[in-house]
Amino acid sequence: MDRRTPMFAGIAFAALYAFALLAIPRLPGIGEPGSDIVAHVKEHSASMRMQALLLAFGALALVLLLGCARELLTGPSRSVFTIGAAAVLTQVFVATWFTAGLALHPDQLGSATARTFADVMTMWAPMRTIANIMVAVPILAAANAGRFPRWLGIAAAVFTVEQLIETITIIGPAGSFISPGGGMNFYLGGPLFILFFAALGVALSLTQQPAHQPAPADAPEPEAESISEDDPEPVREP
Repeated sequence: MDRRTPMFAGIAFAALYAFALLAIPRLPGIGEPGSDIVAHVKEHSASMRMQALLLAFGALALVLLLGCARELLTGPSRSVFTIGAAAVLTQVFVATWFTAGLALHPDQLGSATARTFADVMTMWAPMRTIANIMVAVPILAAANAGRFPRWLGIAAAVFTVEQLIETITIIGPAGSFISPGGGMNFYLGGPLFILFFAALGVALSLTQQPAHQPAPADAPEPEAESISEDDPEPVREP
């Protein structure tokens, strides 16, 4: 695989994900009535389905990026990263199901149904923080071990701390900056999510080295015992 592949994957993911988020306005917040959500879906139904398509292609780029990053991890960090990466992708897929599903039959959408589906989608960003931490911490540990550039370790540390703080949005009050799906998730966590994975792609392209290097097949086996040159030779009796 070309060493620039992770960089291209990270840039592609960042571009697709950012465009998908900016393509349409946010859904009405948790404090708004279901009728506002119905009106929003009717107005933006075509854009919501296009958003799902962009996220689908972005997920493919993210899978490639995460697979490349996993190769540089070892031990428990590798397992934690794998679980976290799977959780991130699963949450993206599930949230997209609900978003695109609402847009399939906007004329038949009821207020109660719209409010219920929107509430489920709203909790995606707050709960994704845990999966993001599971991805970022192993990268931070690997950077400290010298497998990634130091600047990526700093980026991973910043992203981890921000995501840890952002977990407050799970219980944030409606209408506030820290409400589920509110300003903190959209304007702070969202951009950092995109920038972190873009930075990971660049770092992988700069330091593309496998974590495990198998020994050459023709490598000589070490001798069991070494004979010192100072050992006297045995005396042969006549």
